[in-house]
Amino acid sequence: MEKPINLQAPAFILGIDVSKDSLDVCLIRVSDNQQLCHKLNNNPSGFRRMKAWLKQHGCEAGPETLCCLEHTGLYTRQVVHYLLARDVQVWMESALQIKRSIGMVRGKDDKVDAQRIARYALLHQREAKCVNLSGVTLERLKDLQANRGRLLKALQSIKVTIKELLAVDPVSGKTLEQVNKKAIRGLEKSMEQVEEKMQEFIAKDGELKRKYDLLTGIKGVGKVLAISLLVYTQGFTKMDDARKLACYCGVAPFEYRSGTSVMGRTGVSKFANKELKHILHMAAINSVRFNEEFRLYFERKVGEGKSKMSVINAVRNKLLHQIVAVVKRGTPYELKLKNI
Repeated sequence: MEKPINLQAPAFILGIDVSKDSLDVCLIRVSDNQQLCHKLNNNPSGFRRMKAWLKQHGCEAGPETLCCLEHTGLYTRQVVHYLLARDVQVWMESALQIKRSIGMVRGKDDKVDAQRIARYALLHQREAKCVNLSGVTLERLKDLQANRGRLLKALQSIKVTIKELLAVDPVSGKTLEQVNKKAIRGLEKSMEQVEEKMQEFIAKDGELKRKYDLLTGIKGVGKVLAISLLVYTQGFTKMDDARKLACYCGVAPFEYRSGTSVMGRTGVSKFANKELKHILHMAAINSVRFNEEFRLYFERKVGEGKSKMSVINAVRNKLLHQIVAVVKRGTPYELKLKNI
């Protein structure tokens, strides 16, 4: 999703403090550090007014402008899409990072916040990582993925209820199964449409399609895990280190010991993305079943006396290392039985 900015320094720095209904904008002209502020509505009409205001002050709001915003969820989407469509360099920075760089600050004011963001961008412009068009696709994939999760949860809830009722009261269970047939079909159809739309978005983005094909080329990595990893790592631009990714997924083992008195078992941390961990766990189980390399590894380690769960966790780690390796290398996965 992100890329280093061009080597040529921007002529204008634009800091925007985004709220639900409004944008507080601070423009800095790099040549003389002149600073101007304005307040606009956070909607298409406000964006057009912002463009006109910028033009009045000599800023064409194009590639010569570096715009810095804090991550504020949904409220930044419209303005980011508007700026990207006009080739503005858009830098989405962590609010915590900006606050840490400023130091202790008392009070809060949107206009002052916009000024602080602009000053931060001016001082740290060489460190800027700018959003590209793949970021928009990943945003949409994330929305579709969340929607798929909600549909799957609703579908599982209905099916589990019916299954449990059939076991204790077949008559009521059959009734429930009958009245929910259309609902189940509808949810399944919606899930199919969501998945089709995901594939459609990926196919339109050449770079994401290339990475998606590399991921799904590994036996055991299905479309759900591939899309999840692309979304959570922002196309492997935010996280391209296998160890860090393993920590994020909650599968990296850590020792628990101190001196000679505390000798706990090695285990994984609970601080993790649990959804991604679950998807990765299912992928590891499939890998043991269908990937000969991992099947042989699993059988050998279990035969040596290792617990099945610890071996599965090792498979999850190995799978992540393979995933990161093929993405970095840019070539398809090759089965190497000699290395197991």
